[in-house]
Amino acid sequence: MSVLTPQRITVLGGLGFIGSHLCRALVDAGYTVRIFDRLYAARDLIRDIEQRVEIVEGDMLHTPDVMGAIADSDVVFHLVHTTVPGSSMKDPAYDVTSNIAATAGWLSQLSDTRIRKLIYFSSGGTVYGISDHPLIDEHHPTNPISAYGISKLAIEKYIGMYALLNGIEHTILRPANVYGIGQKLHINQGIIGVFIERALQGKPLEIWGTGKTLRDYIYVDDLVTAALAALTTSKPHVFNVSSGIGHSIQAIVEILRGEIETPLDVIYQPGRGFDVPSNVLDSSRLQTETGWQPKVSLEEGIRRTIAWAKTLKSAGG
Repeated sequence: MSVLTPQRITVLGGLGFIGSHLCRALVDAGYTVRIFDRLYAARDLIRDIEQRVEIVEGDMLHTPDVMGAIADSDVVFHLVHTTVPGSSMKDPAYDVTSNIAATAGWLSQLSDTRIRKLIYFSSGGTVYGISDHPLIDEHHPTNPISAYGISKLAIEKYIGMYALLNGIEHTILRPANVYGIGQKLHINQGIIGVFIERALQGKPLEIWGTGKTLRDYIYVDDLVTAALAALTTSKPHVFNVSSGIGHSIQAIVEILRGEIETPLDVIYQPGRGFDVPSNVLDSSRLQTETGWQPKVSLEEGIRRTIAWAKTLKSAGG
């Protein structure tokens, strides 16, 4: 275990869904937290801690902006990604320039910082590609079939290279499908959030393919405790972060039917080639190394998210 006791942590993307939860947990744990996010990004998700963090706005594609935010930091969490799997396939060139090139720009200048540790949020749901294993561990081949997965994997490699060259500790987190309070419900930031939004509006749920594809889902609070656990590791590790339990999309619909009073209609659309048939992650490495365990079941996490979404609806949000 590392004796790392960082004085300042910068969270790239700290105003977003996962980043806001992470910043709140870091502040509560006593860390000095700086958030770096895009110009004019909404701060609704951090209103309760806004006076307890430093916020720096800038452009992730402009290396001097990023360097100004991270140069005097001890630890950097990197959560920024401009695409999702669907949008990455529509414009893979933008995916490369706004994610891989942008990150490589500031990574190449790590020698000008005092950073001692980098923690990157990759994607356990896309970097492995098609698998016939019931549980995917970190030794599984990485053969992504979406531009999003390729860019996530490429950034992992750049971080590993530059961390090694500069003597910096680094950890790669590969989360399963993240959901929970604060999720953007009106965009494709996750199927659970989209389904909840449409269900509460009385709109049909759209399923791409048969609905039998298996995924595991991790509640955002469990992902955040995993991220804090990653602060205690000194070895350059890659960690899956997941519940380890696979659920079909049809099963999610049935959970929603049990929680939402109104009838739910389902529309089936043609399957998408970049959706793998099964992706369930093995998180035993993280559990063995840090003692971390997921605590929120899918049913409980969906229940919490629905309750929060209803408050937004009643408030006109």
